[in-house]
Amino acid sequence: MPRKPLVVCGCVAGLLILSCIGLVAHNAQGRGQQRLPQDWPLSIANVLPHGQPVIPIFESWIPNPNETILFTFGYINLNSDEVLDIPVGPDNFIEPKQFNGFQPTHFDPAPKEPARFARHQSVFAVTVPKGFKGDVVWALRVRGQTYSSPARATREEYGIEDLESLTEAPVAPRLKIAASGLTGRGRNAFVAGPVSAPAGRPVPLRVGIELLSRPRSTVTWYHHQGPGKVTFDPKEVPIKADGDVNTTATFSQSGDYVVRVTALESLAALEQHCCYSNGYVKVTVR
Repeated sequence: MPRKPLVVCGCVAGLLILSCIGLVAHNAQGRGQQRLPQDWPLSIANVLPHGQPVIPIFESWIPNPNETILFTFGYINLNSDEVLDIPVGPDNFIEPKQFNGFQPTHFDPAPKEPARFARHQSVFAVTVPKGFKGDVVWALRVRGQTYSSPARATREEYGIEDLESLTEAPVAPRLKIAASGLTGRGRNAFVAGPVSAPAGRPVPLRVGIELLSRPRSTVTWYHHQGPGKVTFDPKEVPIKADGDVNTTATFSQSGDYVVRVTALESLAALEQHCCYSNGYVKVTVR
């Protein structure tokens, strides 16, 4: 008997919410719900070295001043050692298809920090137009089982206000790619590139950062999309002043990649889905 899709509704305050009620599954037509059998093989409570799934997570919705809405997504990798690569396609897709294509395809193992609950937070965001109705669903198929996470703006508990308006709140740093002049801050600061790079050789990457009167930030680089392995040196850079942050990226094989650069003041702010900046750089490796 084929397994049925596991629907993950979202993640609030570090808790994994499965279908907002418990561990349930939709039938093949997406109608109704039924509880999973007692012998379901998923160890949802434990992170194991390998053999576990990656689960997409809808994290929050944020109203924009122009009345569009931003849906933010992350993921949970229940493997402490195993990296999974799932290309955009039948095993990694977003519906409606107009929003498909910018989700991650490279899934790092569970973070080592216990407070992160195996989560990779705030990995990407989707902007839906004014008046949009319905769900935006990100689905991953891993080891024969499909996990999906519906984003919707009708659940108040997932709505986020602008926490930067609070006096003592951290502030999202401003990022700039000097080569292109692109600058921005927040969840979709910029999408730069494509940049050409050779396979197997270090490629310099540089991002400028403005702390906007905050005392510190940490800039971290991630492999977001693309085949093979990407090695950053250094991967993470703590800073205490405005300026340029430099790293090198080595791509193990040819292909089309996206690397993500994230700047945030503290992990606590990220846990609240607040006050970070994500920039994305497309890289063509030959």
